[in-house]
Amino acid sequence: MQNCADEWIRESNRRALLERIRQESPVSRVQLAQELHLSKSTVTDNITPLLREGIVQEVGVGLSQATGGRPPVLLKLNGAYSYIAAIELGFRAPLFALADLEGHILHRLTLSVPDGAAYPERLKAVCEKIDELLSCGGIGRDRLTVIALASPGAYSRHEGRYLLNPEFEDWDFSRFREDLGRCFQTEVMMINDVKAATLGELHQGAAKGFRNIVYLSCGVGVGAGIILNGRLYSGTSGSAGEIARVFVPGISGPLRTRVEMNALLQKMRMQAPEATRRALRKPANRINFEDVVRLWKAGDPFTRGCIRDIAVVLGKMAAALVSVLNSERVVFGGEYLVFQSQILDILRKTILREAFDPIPVVGSALGKDAALQGLLSLACEAILDRLARST
Repeated sequence: MQNCADEWIRESNRRALLERIRQESPVSRVQLAQELHLSKSTVTDNITPLLREGIVQEVGVGLSQATGGRPPVLLKLNGAYSYIAAIELGFRAPLFALADLEGHILHRLTLSVPDGAAYPERLKAVCEKIDELLSCGGIGRDRLTVIALASPGAYSRHEGRYLLNPEFEDWDFSRFREDLGRCFQTEVMMINDVKAATLGELHQGAAKGFRNIVYLSCGVGVGAGIILNGRLYSGTSGSAGEIARVFVPGISGPLRTRVEMNALLQKMRMQAPEATRRALRKPANRINFEDVVRLWKAGDPFTRGCIRDIAVVLGKMAAALVSVLNSERVVFGGEYLVFQSQILDILRKTILREAFDPIPVVGSALGKDAALQGLLSLACEAILDRLARST
């Protein structure tokens, strides 16, 4: 029993040291001991095997202390010890990134998959793109430690399947994770894209330094990410924050039918007045999201009205979440971030009017990179957990 307790303490100390080195690199042993309230000998005992394995590196010396003595040796993670492939299956083209153990992105690529492509073709294209990414970095498959994947939709335990927008139904996420793992013989982590973006904003973006936040994403889909006491809240089966099917008081139909991109495009195609149709310079039935953005930027009244209506409904949903969760901040993101100069003002006013304890609302600081940064944070943490146990 004592041996188990000692091993647990060693793992906990090593994990804390690895995390602090990752966050504050370069850092000295003395700083680590002071900040983590560990003895110098404990720090040395835990750092020694990490140096021997090449997980941590000595990278020069720092400034001498005021009391004199030799300058401290500085430590940092060895980013080249292992690598991460992060994939975000976004709206247009899936985004691929290769990163090192420190979370630094080394290379980026995008993938274009033909509409209607069957699942085997999609899987093959993804595997080839990961190999291309590794080739860009001159890295073999054996150095790839984790593939981190952000996917749209969520698994419904009630229905026993992934619930996806029509744009993503050909991906077959029930098989995708296992098939990728077999292809590369490595761990594959998969998380909902909104939750990944929430983690990105928490660690690197507009929610950094806060412990209780709501991330509200809207565009192709609509969803919320929830951080409670500094940790992502996923719920019993991972579906916390799945607000697309929620009915908002005073609004007919579930949330998704009023705010998602398909609903916006349908409204533009069916209800746009003659002035808007003339400004389109194309048949209304061919309007796409880029056309909507162009009309909005040009100040088209009908388009501005559509975005206003969406913001009002999102504001009611956000006010309810803020009242229930008593959060510190709302971060708004997703494809509709392009409309933030209009949407944020309405969100703030609605929350101020309807939430029990109103809080600030800000736009995403990471934009399209939010989910990618969240994936890297998640993957780095998983790797450090593994290293703390195995070293």
